[in-house]
Amino acid sequence: MVRRSYRLLWLVPALLLAGCEAVEATEQEKDTKAKTAEAPAAPAAKGATCKVEKADFKIEIPLKGVLEAEHTSEISLKPKAWTPMVMPSSLIVQKAVEQGTAVKKGEVLVEFDLEKIDRALKDLREERKHTEIAIKQAQEDLAMTEKSTPIDLAAAERAKKIADEDLAKFLKVDRPLAEESAKHALENAEFALQSTQEELKQLQKMYRDKDLTEETEEFILRRQKHMVRFMEFQLKSARIHTDDTLRLDLPRREVNMHETATKSELAWEKARDGLPLSLRQKRLALEKLKYDAGKARQKLDNLEEDRKLLTVHSPADGIVYYGKATQGQWSTSSAATKLQHGGSVSPEEVFMTVVQTRPLSVRAVVEEKDLHLLQPGLKGKVVVAGYPDVKLSGQVAQVSSIPQTPGNFEARVNVEPGDDAKAIMPGMACSVKVLAYQKKNVLVVPDSAVLSDDDDGHYVLLPVKGGKPEHRTVKIGKRWGGKTEILEGLNEGDEISCTKP
Repeated sequence: MVRRSYRLLWLVPALLLAGCEAVEATEQEKDTKAKTAEAPAAPAAKGATCKVEKADFKIEIPLKGVLEAEHTSEISLKPKAWTPMVMPSSLIVQKAVEQGTAVKKGEVLVEFDLEKIDRALKDLREERKHTEIAIKQAQEDLAMTEKSTPIDLAAAERAKKIADEDLAKFLKVDRPLAEESAKHALENAEFALQSTQEELKQLQKMYRDKDLTEETEEFILRRQKHMVRFMEFQLKSARIHTDDTLRLDLPRREVNMHETATKSELAWEKARDGLPLSLRQKRLALEKLKYDAGKARQKLDNLEEDRKLLTVHSPADGIVYYGKATQGQWSTSSAATKLQHGGSVSPEEVFMTVVQTRPLSVRAVVEEKDLHLLQPGLKGKVVVAGYPDVKLSGQVAQVSSIPQTPGNFEARVNVEPGDDAKAIMPGMACSVKVLAYQKKNVLVVPDSAVLSDDDDGHYVLLPVKGGKPEHRTVKIGKRWGGKTEILEGLNEGDEISCTKP
């Protein structure tokens, strides 16, 4: 693609501002000559007279301004995620087209460093994979918890109920029965010992009275004595067992069962309050994971969009200007530094503008004293400082109703550059002469000849030989350049006083 370079145009904002002074001086000289031709060369001497003449009368208002394109496209970056707050020095320039370059819509204007943002995108994509796995695990865990929670609650409630029932049964049935059993066992042991001892006594008596062999007697008595000793041991064991049961085992068992019942009740209360809370916590944790995943996904989407922004394409056909125009004036030095290789720009900062060089208009400054003479539709001539020989016609499009600076207002003048004005570009300084009023062959007199009366009327003095000057009431029109237009009250050739009496 062949590009036209307008680099010399960039001398205009710097050089033409100086050159403009010379051109303006020339224009001022022309204005001075014109005014000199229209006005008296010097103040008339006191008592001097002049004749009323007919002449062409016009008012041309001089304005200073700058040419401005009506259609511009400001270039700035508005990243959603890739900002200096997230990544310092994130908008690093790799390459930018030179200012003054003619570009077509869609052409690359600026390329920014993509290494860091590509690395950030990779990290986010990996993080998204881990988040998706975590969400899946959390969903499965939640599903299991939702199923197990009612079962765990029922089991805890059932364990509490069983512990309460066991404790109640022990206190009401098992302990009294165990105590009674222990006592009965002791009584049985005592009774069995007594019975065995009594049987031994009876056998001893019987064997003295009966004629039995000595061997049989000895065997029976030995067996019975053994039974007595056994029953004595059984009685001893029964006493120890009964004492242990009543003094140790049953009290300890009661304590254990109370503790079991209390623990079961606490476990039930914990399950009743904790399991639903744990279930809700897992649901909230899953929602939080999904929310974070949504934020991460949005961040990833924004970052992918931001990456596209880091290769800037021209939004329209036009000429590349560095920086931003402020009231038609360009300041390119700062933007030129930032758009060098390795430079950086800030978000929202307009660092480049694609300017469509046609149509053009003039942003001009209007002095407050001339404001009443200007109105939309007035025509004028535009002279560009750098090309004074190129004449451009213009028309006032609008005039501001409020001052832009103290004593100065702003006017917009549309310009129609012809084929000979191809070198005329936005940003060039210019002057405008607006034809605010024009009449041909009208009566005009010097301003000094027109006097005001107490009723805000106007009059002139007609000299009378040997007498007091005659007051002649006149109706005036416009005043400009030291001359006043006379609408009524005088005729061509009348001789009037040119100075106040």
